[in-house]
Amino acid sequence: MKPSRQKTRIIAMLTLGLLLISCVALYQQWFLRADFYLFDRQQQVLLTSKPADQQIVIIAIDDVSLEQMMQVAGRWVWPRSVHAELIEGLQAFAPQAIAFDILFSEKDIYRPDADSYLNEVLSDYTNVFFSMLVLSSTHIESAAPLLTNWQDLSKGKLHSQAQSSLLLPFAIEPEYWRLGSINYRAELDGVGRYYDIYQQTSDWKIPSLATVLALNHLTELPKQSRVLLNWRGAQQQPYQTYSYVDIYRAVVEQNSDILQQFSGKTVLIGATAAGLYDARTTPINHNLPGVYMLATALDNIKHQDYYRQMSWQAQMILASLLIMLIGLCFYFFEHYSHQLFSLLMIISGSWLAGGYFSIHLLQKNQAFFIASPLLIITLSGVLFAFVFGYVEFLQRRQALSMFGRFLDPKVVLNLLSEGKLDAGFLNQKTSLTILFSDIRGFTQLSEQHSANQVLKLLNDYFSSQVEVIFSTNGTLDKFIGDCIMAFWGAPIASTTQATDAISAALMMQDNLLAFKRNLPEHLQDFDIGIGIHSGEAIAGLIGTAQRVDYTVIGDAVNLASRIEGLTKGQCRILVSEQTMLLAQQAYDFEEVGEFKVKGRQAGVKLYQPTRR
Repeated sequence: MKPSRQKTRIIAMLTLGLLLISCVALYQQWFLRADFYLFDRQQQVLLTSKPADQQIVIIAIDDVSLEQMMQVAGRWVWPRSVHAELIEGLQAFAPQAIAFDILFSEKDIYRPDADSYLNEVLSDYTNVFFSMLVLSSTHIESAAPLLTNWQDLSKGKLHSQAQSSLLLPFAIEPEYWRLGSINYRAELDGVGRYYDIYQQTSDWKIPSLATVLALNHLTELPKQSRVLLNWRGAQQQPYQTYSYVDIYRAVVEQNSDILQQFSGKTVLIGATAAGLYDARTTPINHNLPGVYMLATALDNIKHQDYYRQMSWQAQMILASLLIMLIGLCFYFFEHYSHQLFSLLMIISGSWLAGGYFSIHLLQKNQAFFIASPLLIITLSGVLFAFVFGYVEFLQRRQALSMFGRFLDPKVVLNLLSEGKLDAGFLNQKTSLTILFSDIRGFTQLSEQHSANQVLKLLNDYFSSQVEVIFSTNGTLDKFIGDCIMAFWGAPIASTTQATDAISAALMMQDNLLAFKRNLPEHLQDFDIGIGIHSGEAIAGLIGTAQRVDYTVIGDAVNLASRIEGLTKGQCRILVSEQTMLLAQQAYDFEEVGEFKVKGRQAGVKLYQPTRR
């Protein structure tokens, strides 16, 4: 069945509106948080399958080191000469690089010799790297050069008009600066998932420490300004970690068995002690020391296996396709129950397929934030269901209001659910069985009693008789004064229409007798006559915009009315020969005779039905 214009218009408006809303919704915090949450959970599932680079090792300034180094270096901050000794001891075994995830931003005015010793050691090596902070930055993509020549920066030769706030390692002489930033930038939920390749600040691109170390490995850098980190291992410390105090003792004792482990390795030195407050909130650990985030970033860049994040356009395309699929589901399915079932299949299938698809992409280092599209189509589905549920409610209420006068409400709802309450289905020429039931002596009755008494009597009587009509699958056509008109065979076709009509007539007769027992003596003359005829007639909606009735017209209707009129002086129920022949397997019939009927030349044989 072709959808109605109203339905098509509703679907088009909902689909277009949701497409526009989804463009904006993808940038809203609530959806971004959902993206991050699902992405984090998926990463945690895959952690065990991602081994860490064994060439990256960490020397941790941990709580044990702070305690045991007290005798040698005193409280933190230690003299820089301690680090100088460590550098010299490690350099004897040719590490690839040594990087400090520690700030040396101020000169030690109380121990200047220690700073001098560190700078003296640095003069012999070019593979020692230090940290800095970018205190303010403007993230504007431009053609600015990647700033790695820090000597030019210190001498003001590179873009001298540019301005920025940098926290530099002033304890180190500028000629030994091999620097990278260690800024930590969390997302809107407070979790750090990205690592800067560089930060744009004025006319400079300031590289991160991981970037500088990757360049030391001659690694090709990503084109974007930051990367989405691909975390390693399920352990809190996926990289080989040594306590600072143990390595310092090995240097002092010249323990080559321990120190030779650092040959060819990239050594990251950073704080892990709780009291040094260098924790980062990450998807795998809400208190991850920053040096492990640096190690992960270097590992990612070095092996180029950071996540390539799919663009928001891909999210938009997926959300749009699913919204249109929901619209098509409501367009092609007529019944609301079928629409809801298909909607449930679409949404549940989208979540299952989306989860599997995004996990599969993560295994290939592709990140697709699937939660936003899935939430958008879920909310879109809820909106579609609500709108069409409300439309269904209005249709049911309208159908019950219009057809509840003629049919059992259950029948009305069944017809509505089957899409059979429209003119195309209801207007038909078909075989029907028509019943007329009239109250005898009603004129005299109305003259002898007040209007309220008469109307109460009629309402009580009609109420019980209408229940009988509905219970036998009949359609109540109308009340004509004190007369009831009903028919069987429309709008629901029936092969037992004659039998049902006679059943209704006999039950109406039983109701009459029960009704009369409760009437006062002066109303005992209350009686009825019922006429039934089966034949072809036209059933359909007749009326105007202000009022519509479902009724039947045709010669069969006139004959049923004439038969009812012939019951006076004969019996309560008379049926035509056509009706008798259709119901003779269910009831017994006594021929009453052949009668002349107005409008017909031939006589009409009439019968009185009785139960077997």
